[in-house]
Amino acid sequence: MSDVTTTELKQRASERAAARNSLKEAYKRIYSNPFRTNSQIYDPAVFRYEAARAYAREFFKMTPRSLAIPFGLAAFTVWLQTSINKEKAAKEASIQSGESTYYERAKWSAKTLY
Repeated sequence: MSDVTTTELKQRASERAAARNSLKEAYKRIYSNPFRTNSQIYDPAVFRYEAARAYAREFFKMTPRSLAIPFGLAAFTVWLQTSINKEKAAKEASIQSGESTYYERAKWSAKTLY
């Protein structure tokens, strides 16, 4: 744990709240200015965010994780589809062979009713 007391935590939280409130007031002051010439408000944080999104491809590094996630999702999708198809094939085979009753067929077709 850290050596921060609850009073220090409260003080830091109040400082953050004061900073948020001052930013909100500045935004409201700029937004409600009737003599504003441009229609947009320049926010440096939003500008940095958009710039980072625009140039993200230039700084992308190929890592094992960046390769494993798409291949893992694709493998999971294939596995899920094959398991669903196996279940459907087993139900269809039991219906074709006459092993299942009409009640079981109704349960399979409408699971919420039975």
